[in-house]
Amino acid sequence: MDAGKVTDPVLELCLRHARDQRDEITLWLAVQVLMTDDVALADDALQDRLCVLQDRIENVMRARHGLPDRDAGHPAAQASP
Repeated sequence: MDAGKVTDPVLELCLRHARDQRDEITLWLAVQVLMTDDVALADDALQDRLCVLQDRIENVMRARHGLPDRDAGHPAAQASP
């Protein structure tokens, strides 16, 4: 029994954004892979910088769609003294 074409608006939107932002997504995933490397895992400073880089890439994608920064307005995003 074939129910016909199945569509999910959220999935369609995600896929469209993935196509539109392929370069940024590729960079984000490459950083994710680097973060799982044994040498990178042993270097806390490198892990911190890779996380910052991922956040920046995400914020570029968010800005493109008029969304606020990932951590905008959240107390955890405030810089510590």
